[in-house]
Amino acid sequence: MNIALVDDHLLLTESLSNLLTRMPEVESVSIFNSTESFIQSKPQNNSDLIITDIMMSGVNGIQLLDYCRENLDENIKIIVFSSAYDSQTVRNVIRRGANGFLTKSTTIAELKDAILQISAGKQYIGKSVRESLINSVFNDEQAVFQLSQREKDVLQSICQGKTIKEIADDLKLSSHTVQYYQRKIMKKFQVKRTMDMIVYAIKHGYYVPELRHS
Repeated sequence: MNIALVDDHLLLTESLSNLLTRMPEVESVSIFNSTESFIQSKPQNNSDLIITDIMMSGVNGIQLLDYCRENLDENIKIIVFSSAYDSQTVRNVIRRGANGFLTKSTTIAELKDAILQISAGKQYIGKSVRESLINSVFNDEQAVFQLSQREKDVLQSICQGKTIKEIADDLKLSSHTVQYYQRKIMKKFQVKRTMDMIVYAIKHGYYVPELRHS
């Protein structure tokens, strides 16, 4: 199989490439240290498996998932390999088409096992990720992050860079009401600044910036 590594950590990608090329099932490993370089490359069309982080500068891994599922062969497998593995993030990337999720603290043996299982048509969730998902079932934290439709509308507009007045005009609300919804969202996300709220929304899949094709 042909593997594409998409991650902005140079040492990690080079180390993984050296390890993966020793697998008898692997024909080639291509390294891309940004999502943009992968999207613009021709080798992407020859990839059987993509291993990517989701927390990268510029176009992030969640946007890459959307791009791959919209533009590349549906048979291409995608493994998310990240240090961010809260239950909301894991569910989000699986919904967007990832075939597997592993943390960067995993062993090379587990990574190889995941690659083989996913290549065989199965899905794979890393052991530590499974524990996180199971734990989330037994706590009430999820309910805290449940947003109403109006809160979602306000959050989307703020993430798009609109002012409070513009949002109020669009949603036919008063500026005071829009600010009230923003405060509720920030309380649920447990952040104190608007920028932190936007970062949290992107990281956890509440808002996905539009991917601009060059």
